[in-house]
Amino acid sequence: SGSLQIAGMPLPAWIVGRLQPEPQISRLIYNSLFKHASTYMATCMVAATIAGVYFDQACNAIWDAQNPGKQWKDIKHQFAEASED
Repeated sequence: SGSLQIAGMPLPAWIVGRLQPEPQISRLIYNSLFKHASTYMATCMVAATIAGVYFDQACNAIWDAQNPGKQWKDIKHQFAEASED
């Protein structure tokens, strides 16, 4: 038959899934980023920094969209013209 067996009994699906060959890309990612504690921590810190920057940019974009014309960057030209007069 097509299923794996030990002592004539079929193996459960979760064991059969673990016996399949591992994809090369996952092996490469694991070996290069997660295998050693130092590279794992560096990967975490870089990922957290990048995520923080993009989260900050997204929050600023949402804030700017919700508050047009109410921020200093939108009205400072009015005060610059008033002080020149």
